[in-house]
Amino acid sequence: MNWSEMSLHLEARASQIAAARNWVAAQALENGVAGDRIPLLKLLASELVTNAVLHGPANGPLTVRVSTSDGQLRVEVDDEGLDPPQLRDPTATEMGGRGMILLARFSTRWSWDRRASGGKTVWFDFPL
Repeated sequence: MNWSEMSLHLEARASQIAAARNWVAAQALENGVAGDRIPLLKLLASELVTNAVLHGPANGPLTVRVSTSDGQLRVEVDDEGLDPPQLRDPTATEMGGRGMILLARFSTRWSWDRRASGGKTVWFDFPL
């Protein structure tokens, strides 16, 4: 695969989620994702970044990457947290716990990897 990659470095803070989401959307538009699909892509990117903010160290480093290959846009988020993402089955009254369900349903595929330097990378693919 020949991936073309762009990255954004932030602190893991709630105030950075919108900036990350909008940056991913801009990269996606530049790489050919149709405008009507951007809201869904922004939702999925928000879920990854929000999870990194909530489950990684407060104010720790956070890197968002966007790459393209073979008709797919990949969004990756690195954080310093060690716990893997989990698909949950939240009750109807729970406020959270649906992010990974959305990712599993609306992305081409998703997964996560431990980084040799510590922390993890959670990623998903989205069709161009």
